[in-house]
Amino acid sequence: MGRRRRRNFAPYLLILPSFIYLALFFAWPMFRSLQLAFRRESQILAVYTEIEGGDLAGRLELQTDVAVLNRERREETLPNGRTRPIYWFQIVGENSVGETVEGWVNQRYLFIESRTESETARVVGGEGAHEWTLDYVRRMFNDHNFWRALRTTLLLLVLILPLQFVLAIIMALVLQSQLKGSSILLYIYAIPLGISDLAAGLVWVSIFRQNGFLNTFLTEIGVLDSPYVFLSANNQEWMLAAIVLAEVWRATSIVMVIVVSGLQGIPRDYLEAGEIFGASLWQRLRHIILPLLKPSLQVALILRTILAFQVFAVVVAITGGRVITVLAYETYRWYDPGDSGFNNPNVAAAYAGFIMLISLVIAIFYLRTVRTQEEAARE
Repeated sequence: MGRRRRRNFAPYLLILPSFIYLALFFAWPMFRSLQLAFRRESQILAVYTEIEGGDLAGRLELQTDVAVLNRERREETLPNGRTRPIYWFQIVGENSVGETVEGWVNQRYLFIESRTESETARVVGGEGAHEWTLDYVRRMFNDHNFWRALRTTLLLLVLILPLQFVLAIIMALVLQSQLKGSSILLYIYAIPLGISDLAAGLVWVSIFRQNGFLNTFLTEIGVLDSPYVFLSANNQEWMLAAIVLAEVWRATSIVMVIVVSGLQGIPRDYLEAGEIFGASLWQRLRHIILPLLKPSLQVALILRTILAFQVFAVVVAITGGRVITVLAYETYRWYDPGDSGFNNPNVAAAYAGFIMLISLVIAIFYLRTVRTQEEAARE
C-alpha cells in the first residue's frame, strides 16, 4: 500500500490571521453599522395580569398616557438586607394598534405626579426591543443637505481624478526616464505623503486667505490693488478650486507610487522595439505603456475613488463644512453629539452605508471596464 499523502496545513495557517483581521476590523464593524442604519432600538413596557408576575396582558410603547385604576404598596428587599416601599399600579391604555391593554406594572416604568392620588400616568421605561426599519434611510434621503453633499462629492470626483492621473503619469515617466536629479524629484514628489488631510487643508487656507501668500504675491506684482477674499460664502467657486488643488497636491503622490511600480514591471524590450519602429513618445505612451499599465491604473482608480468619497478634513479646513458640504461631513454632522451636530448615529450609519455602497458600485464598474486583454479574453 502506498503511503497516505499528508495534508499541508501551512497555507491555511498563514491565511488564518488575514481572515481574523477581516472579521474583527471589517466584517463586524460593517455589520454593526448596517444594524444601526436599519434597526430601531426601543423600549416596550410589558403589562402583566398580576403583581410581580402572571400572564402577559400586553405591551405599551414609551410616552403612552394611561389611566391608573388601582395601586398597591409592597416591600422591596435591597442588596444590603434593608427594605423599602415600592408601588405597583394597575393601569389601562391603548397600544400602537389601538388595542386596550390593562394590567399591573412597577412604579419605576411610569411617570406619575403622586403615587397615592394621581389617576393618570405616562410610560417612561420598559424592556429593550428592536425592529427593522427604513426610516433612517428615508430620513437621510429627505435631509436637505443630502443631495447637495452628493452633488459636491461627485463633482470633486470628476475634477480631481483626471488631474491626479495625468500628473501622476507625467511624474512617473519623469522618474522612469532616469534623468539627472530624478532621485531628488522622487523625494520632492513624496513630501505630501507625510502630511495629514487636515494639515494639507490648512496649508491651502494659508495660501488663499485674505492675508495669505497668493494675495500678497498678486498685490506686490501689481495685479491686485487690495487683497481679494477668495474663501467666502460668496465665492464658492474659489472654495471648490482650493479643495481640488489641496486634494490634487496631497494625494497625487499615492497614484504616482502605484504608476511607478507598474512602469517598472513593463519590459524595456517593448519600449525599445517601439523606438526602433519609429514610434513617438505619445504613440509609445498610448499603444504600449498605458495598455500595460491597466492593472496598476485599475488599483489606483479604485483607491482614489474610495478616498475621494471620504474627503472630509480638507473640506472642513477650507470651508468649515457648511458652505460646501460633502457626504463624509454630513456623516460626521449627524453623528456629532455636540452643539453643531444631531447626535443621531442611526442616520450617520445610513450615510456611511451609502458611501460604502456607491464606492463598491464604482469599484465594480472599474473592474469591468479597465481590464487587460488577458482578462477580457478569459470571458
